[in-house]
Amino acid sequence: MSISQIPLDNGAIKPIATTAVRPRAGRGTIWLDVSAPSDEDLAWLVREYKFHPLAIEDCKNFNQRAKVEDYSNYLFLSFTTSTLANGELVVQEMEAFLGPNYLITVHREPLPALDAARKYATNKTRADFLLYLFADHMTDAYFPLLDEIDDEIDTLEDQILENPTRETLQRIFTLKQQLIHLRKVTGPMREVMNRLAGTRDPMIDARTALYFRDVYDHLTRIYELIETSRDLLGNALDAYLSTVSNRLNEVMKRLTLFTTVFMPISFLVGFAGINFQQMPFDNPTAFSILLATLVIFPSAMLIWFVRSKWV
Repeated sequence: MSISQIPLDNGAIKPIATTAVRPRAGRGTIWLDVSAPSDEDLAWLVREYKFHPLAIEDCKNFNQRAKVEDYSNYLFLSFTTSTLANGELVVQEMEAFLGPNYLITVHREPLPALDAARKYATNKTRADFLLYLFADHMTDAYFPLLDEIDDEIDTLEDQILENPTRETLQRIFTLKQQLIHLRKVTGPMREVMNRLAGTRDPMIDARTALYFRDVYDHLTRIYELIETSRDLLGNALDAYLSTVSNRLNEVMKRLTLFTTVFMPISFLVGFAGINFQQMPFDNPTAFSILLATLVIFPSAMLIWFVRSKWV
């Protein structure tokens, strides 16, 4: 089975015996960790702890928004966190069952937050405080993620001013999608922390609720950072479109000036080629005047464009 009991006093991990997993009075807090659960693992949890089928169903799907549900003698919670892997946003989810003196965590992939929080826990740590440690580390994982996104936004702004390309535009839209997804993930997490901080659940001690309030403050700050990054990306997109439009205008202006310079030349050459009785080529004076006109007119126009700062 992929279920492990985590003794909080010595850091060792050992398989659980099905006859010794039920928490008993005086034995402290029991933390059971279920990694990549199979149907047999979940069925075992149902037999041992009588968990509700709806909660077990959520543990099978791993596609839930952050939430907390009260099942009278235990709380069922869904937590989410996010990381970046090769520029792609990866969302990690953890389900938890919180009882009076036990905590059961269920997750599909390894969660660094569990290992990090375990360093601060002992066998005397309350189950609700252990849950806070997990929530705190999962929440703090957003800060380096948002710092990385913020640095990339700064890089994109420099690229937009120097040499905007299609790849720059594509990256802007990718970051906008990631930030929208982060907002969808952190919003429900903030609601969960707000509820746990309100001491409305009997499984949460009033002293622990203060710590959940701190996590709620962190999520509020994270939500504001996401909104700020979205505004910066919106400004970067506007700057990109403005820069590309200005470059196109410069190209069109130069082509227009180039066409304007050659318009009198085309007119004079065409006019001189009309079948007059005496062609300019037959008269050296007329031919010289034509050549002089072909040089003077474009030169005068170029001088005018330069003085008008059109070139």
